[in-house]
Amino acid sequence: MEQQNQQTLTNLVYDNYEDLALIEDHQVLIQPLLSDLVATAPEGFEGMATMINTHISNGFKFKNPKIQKFELESGLLKLKTYFQKVNLQYQPL
Repeated sequence: MEQQNQQTLTNLVYDNYEDLALIEDHQVLIQPLLSDLVATAPEGFEGMATMINTHISNGFKFKNPKIQKFELESGLLKLKTYFQKVNLQYQPL
C-alpha cells in the first residue's frame, strides 16, 4: 500500500473514531483502502492486515457507539503499528 493511501486510511479511520456520525459517509472511502491493505500485505503480515480490516469493518457493522469506538480504536492502534513495521522493514539501506 502506498504511503499516501496509508496516511489517507489512518486519517479517515481517526476521523470516524472522533466523530461517529461520519461513519456512513466515510465507509465508502475506507472499504477500498482496507481491501488494498489486505491485498498488498507483505508476506508474514497478512494476518495482521486481515485483523485490522475486521476491527475497522466491525466499527461500521455495529450500531452501538461504545462498540464502534472500541472497534475503531483497536483497528487504529493496530493500523499504526502495522504501518510502522511494514515501512521500517521495506526501507532502502
